[in-house]
Amino acid sequence: MLWEELNAKNFPKSVKESGGVCLLPIGVLEKHGNHLPVGTDMFIGQAVCKKAAEIEKAVVFPYYLLGQIAEAKHYPGCIAASHKLIMKALLEMCDEIARNGFNKIVIASSHGGNGHFLPFFLQEMPRLNRSYNAYTYFIPNLKKEQVKIISDKAGTDDMGFHAGLTETAAIMHLRPDLVDMKAQDVSESRSKDRLAQLREKGVFTGFNWYSEYPYHFAGDPSPATPELGKIYFDFVCENLAEVIRAVKADDESEKFLKEFSLAAQKPLD
Repeated sequence: MLWEELNAKNFPKSVKESGGVCLLPIGVLEKHGNHLPVGTDMFIGQAVCKKAAEIEKAVVFPYYLLGQIAEAKHYPGCIAASHKLIMKALLEMCDEIARNGFNKIVIASSHGGNGHFLPFFLQEMPRLNRSYNAYTYFIPNLKKEQVKIISDKAGTDDMGFHAGLTETAAIMHLRPDLVDMKAQDVSESRSKDRLAQLREKGVFTGFNWYSEYPYHFAGDPSPATPELGKIYFDFVCENLAEVIRAVKADDESEKFLKEFSLAAQKPLD
């Protein structure tokens, strides 16, 4: 069920049918090599959330573009809002979703650059004393057996970190009209291995990604096909549907909300 397609009269019924679960698909607009559109994360995330919500009922919030993407500002088409804004705006969106009757919000990310932002966002929730639970999940997650199936069919173990095999195949399946494989020099996808001496020691800097992949492209997409894209798409849709089921079955997090809120108000007690 897509939020924007519901009307005010049937909205309460849809909330009930969803079990109070809303998916918030989040990503960014950014360069995906030269062969894929800047809306790659949007097309994949939106389609996966919609299909997963058909498999296991949930309401899907309109695709949300204010993710973390400061590391791609050097290329056209990127929208990189400040970290202060993306934290505040996402909280307000979650508050509004909850005000409309949802007590469980799954922030489903289709963008790898949200890997630090979203867990940090959720770590603030115990301090905020909200009446709803929020979860985050990375849409491209694959199970080992799923990776093997794709790897065997593609003839490579390289799934690609960004605009590589899986993302390219997914867009070939979802929006083949937006793929231009001739526009891309595959050599640009190889790591430049800069700052390796720091990464090897577990040191993180804001330039880790840029130091390795300045062309904003990582992984050889050459073996990608629409058929592989369909296999990948079906896998990630079913995986997200399983997450929705698990969230619906979660009756402990609500208890934690009340328990923690009371304890935090009077820690000496």
